[in-house]
Amino acid sequence: MLRKHLFLVFFFVFSVLSLVNANSQEFPTKEVQIIVPYAPGGATDLIFRALAASAEKYLGKPVIIVNRPGGGGAIGFTEGAKAKPDGHTLTSVITPVTILPHQVSTAFTYKDFEPIINVVSDPSMFLVRSDCQWKTLKEFIDYARKNPGMITVGNSGAGGGVHLVALAFEKTVGAKFNHIPFSGGGPSITALLGGHIHAVSVSPPEGISHVQAGKLKIMALFAEKRLEMFPDVPTVKEQGIDFAMGMWRGLAAPKGTPPEIIKKLHDAFKKAMDDPAFRKSAKDMAINLAYLGPLDFGKLMAHDHEYYGKLVREMKK
Repeated sequence: MLRKHLFLVFFFVFSVLSLVNANSQEFPTKEVQIIVPYAPGGATDLIFRALAASAEKYLGKPVIIVNRPGGGGAIGFTEGAKAKPDGHTLTSVITPVTILPHQVSTAFTYKDFEPIINVVSDPSMFLVRSDCQWKTLKEFIDYARKNPGMITVGNSGAGGGVHLVALAFEKTVGAKFNHIPFSGGGPSITALLGGHIHAVSVSPPEGISHVQAGKLKIMALFAEKRLEMFPDVPTVKEQGIDFAMGMWRGLAAPKGTPPEIIKKLHDAFKKAMDDPAFRKSAKDMAINLAYLGPLDFGKLMAHDHEYYGKLVREMKK
């Protein structure tokens, strides 16, 4: 009797593993969706739309972008973490996935995702209208110091990455901004162009085309070095302020997605990253490609979870 039970258990386990393996080999069996936790037109949306277009030929199935704005990214991250772990629903995880859980109660942390690939690592920056009253960063900061809360700075959502950048910068320079949240980088840029706010905290490619057109200008660049597209724009470090922060953007699947599927996804999106069409799009958008595989991307998320947790606690003091 015991031998019969052991045989049945073995047969069941073998059958399940065989089914999982078969499904992994056939993957993908339908379109692959990428949840973008922000509104259309922002940096994350633009980057992953371009990547998705290149990835389709390597996956053999359509790759669809699904925008889920709200809660500084929390709505989209939550939906992505709770999706079926079969590889057909992915999430564009970005720096805020390691920030939000330290600021508000969330139904996710970075541990609820399987890292696939990091695509971008970009500095953040403040953009203003070209016709604004401040000609230099010094004038901008001096005004903010003398008039606390009078400069309105838009962001892609309260508690998000670029919001935290703005909070950290104001603490560094001893100023106080009035932070205005939007449902994504795109709507915040639109508000700036319309004159509804004074500045906006973003990362490339948000607003880059408007800077090129002369409608907006980079007031503060929080990078370690100047942007290749704008060699005449100095970093804030060059102007005597020891501050640099940015955003990374990658792809992840729900926890429990089989390793074989993660590998297939990684390999397809790595080829998409190397595709000439995507490379050209990245250059045109002034984004900094920064590839990391699943293991190193996971280490980056774990590191930043601890780093931003400490930063958030310090800023609350």
